[in-house]
Amino acid sequence: MKVKVEQPYTLAELKPKLEAAFPEYTVKFRGPKVLIIGEGKIAGAQIFGEKKGFVRLTETFPTMGGQMLFALSILLLGVLIPFIVFLTAFKPKQVKLRDNVADFLRKEYGSGAIGSKKAETSDLLDATV
Repeated sequence: MKVKVEQPYTLAELKPKLEAAFPEYTVKFRGPKVLIIGEGKIAGAQIFGEKKGFVRLTETFPTMGGQMLFALSILLLGVLIPFIVFLTAFKPKQVKLRDNVADFLRKEYGSGAIGSKKAETSDLLDATV
């Protein structure tokens, strides 16, 4: 998900703001250009790089242990069972956290969303009329 921002930002200044806004979540760096905000070992969101004009967010496992455990379950149980468990148990929590962070970033740095499904369908409908 891309969140349009009107003000410049850096990940270093974004980290304390996220910690203040979401005290129940942990915020940490994973490498120099990735910021992870997470709740426990299941729900998390990644903020990638410092881009001009937008912030890129994705949902993810907030810990490397959680990612490795999920990958191990795919190897041991096959693809279908872990995929169903992921879609029913993990994905909704990750999307909820990602949307909360996106709303905070819209309020703090700008407004609007780029690449959301609602925006794409409305643009397609407007183009054909």
